[in-house]
Amino acid sequence: MNRAKSAAWWCIPSLVCLAVYWPGLRAWFHQDDFAWLALRLNVDATGDLWGALFAPMAQGTIRTLSERVYFLGLYSLFGLDALPFRITAFLTQFANLGLAASITSRLTRSRAAGFWAAVFWGVNSALALPMSWSSAYNQILCAFFLLASFRLLLAYIDTGKTRYWVAQWAVFLLGFGALEVNVVYPALAAGYTLLCARTHFRKTLWLFVPSVVFAVAHWKFIPKPQGGLYAMRFDSSMLASLWTYWRWALGPERLAESGFQVPGWMIAAATALLTVAIIGFAVWQIRKQRWLAAFLLLFSLVVIGPVLPLAEHVSDYYLAVPVAGLAMLGGWALVSAWGGRTVWKIVAVLGATVYFASSIPAARVASQWNYERSRDARTLVRGLTRVRELHPGKVIILTGVDTDLFASALKDKSYKLIGLRDVFLEPGSETRIAARLGTGDVSQYVLPASPASLALNEGRAVVYNADRGRPLRNVTALYRAVARTRGVEKGLPRRVDIGNAMFANQLGPEWYAIEGTYRWMPRRASVKLGGPNEPGRKLYVSGYCPARQVATGPLKLTVAVNNHTFPHVFVERGDTTFAFTFPLPGELAGLAVIEVTLEVDRTFVVPGDGRSLGLVFGEVAVR
Repeated sequence: MNRAKSAAWWCIPSLVCLAVYWPGLRAWFHQDDFAWLALRLNVDATGDLWGALFAPMAQGTIRTLSERVYFLGLYSLFGLDALPFRITAFLTQFANLGLAASITSRLTRSRAAGFWAAVFWGVNSALALPMSWSSAYNQILCAFFLLASFRLLLAYIDTGKTRYWVAQWAVFLLGFGALEVNVVYPALAAGYTLLCARTHFRKTLWLFVPSVVFAVAHWKFIPKPQGGLYAMRFDSSMLASLWTYWRWALGPERLAESGFQVPGWMIAAATALLTVAIIGFAVWQIRKQRWLAAFLLLFSLVVIGPVLPLAEHVSDYYLAVPVAGLAMLGGWALVSAWGGRTVWKIVAVLGATVYFASSIPAARVASQWNYERSRDARTLVRGLTRVRELHPGKVIILTGVDTDLFASALKDKSYKLIGLRDVFLEPGSETRIAARLGTGDVSQYVLPASPASLALNEGRAVVYNADRGRPLRNVTALYRAVARTRGVEKGLPRRVDIGNAMFANQLGPEWYAIEGTYRWMPRRASVKLGGPNEPGRKLYVSGYCPARQVATGPLKLTVAVNNHTFPHVFVERGDTTFAFTFPLPGELAGLAVIEVTLEVDRTFVVPGDGRSLGLVFGEVAVR
């Protein structure tokens, strides 16, 4: 019987979590997932495994374990089968729930408190995104390293055995490969020992050394965005963000934001009830000098702290780890109240009921929404796989793509994972897909009207309708007929994919022939584009530089538009892509055609080839 109770104690929180987030287990890939999956293709193309594992990406982050190893390893083994990714995420979170239960039981000396702490955390809606989106696995893995490190610290405090102290250090250092938030662990260790195990406090101060080194290196060597979603603001907005996160963590407000028709006064009253209950319990414990309550509040505050300056990117999944501290405090409060007078039992039951009644539906809706987005992405990618089989080598033009489908499946070019390159949105799509933060410039995904018309007339392109939630449908004949009645858009496209034959008429005669999906330039080459339609536009230039070109130092690239020459730029890294942006002079606005000239200061010759090679391109575009 004791074994059965023990098994139930360990398993029930995970089973509850699984029941709530079942849609997340069935979710496929979407959005940023495709960019991380494409790392495997980059390694195949360049052989640069080290760069794939450690080069800064996505706002300058280096999350080697939670993003690079996670996606590279599982994709290499299972391809586009998402189930192993989801199983890994769920198993990691189940381990987290076990750690939370174990830690709470040790801190409060109550197995019941540990059980309820795990249950409370496992149903919180802050887990919805990490439990249903592979790109958010970093939150789950970060929680594992933080909790495992802390549990090992507790084992060291209890036993004095050095192996636990060493193991804590090892797990802590590995945590830097999961998420930058790992930097706060020394504050958790020091905070706990200062409040509850003071004889060990001074020893925990050594843990700050790697955190300080990491923070300084990250701040100095990785460029920080000066604007946009990830710009950091150290002002009163941090308090506003903290208050938002607090309300979200409790649950009722997330229920209202999930589409449930709940009166505003009821949401406010439920939030107030849970706030008074949890803070009141903590204050009561602190007045009795039970400093554990202060530490559990500190846990949540310290872990959420690093994202508070992101005033423009207040997101519920940032709560996935911090809410563990509140869950542990809530589990302790529930058990303490149940052992008290009847009035406290009523408060405890009411508070738990309100929490479950708001958190579980909100969590379910959020995970279902992510599942449906991933399902639409899967439908599109599988449809494109079939189109490739039916029309090998042809350009694919998609109609009917809306904002959500674009963001979830096309923005990060999911089709590259199935061996496709020439997949475009139909001309004019950029006016129908909402320009929203995070989607980038939609026009770069659109095939301009004149190349599209030429490809259709020559039989080199097919058109498929991609209405969300429906299989792809071949509408080539209908589209061709409608396009003829509209006529061909006059003027040159403002974007040229130099490695695509459809844009060959916009290239100067200097360019070498296409080799697969790219072209080499000699020392100097030119491209014609449609001019900017208004002042303030920029010229974007991107390509690939072989290592041989920078073996003797940075390669100078000179870019000119008509009679205007921009200041020189330098390509410094080899065997990788480069991209530069140049502000276009205002007098170019309204011109039908502009000519872009690209020139490098040196070339090289491959034995047996004979050509003077400069750089590989790439894209040249006006946006």
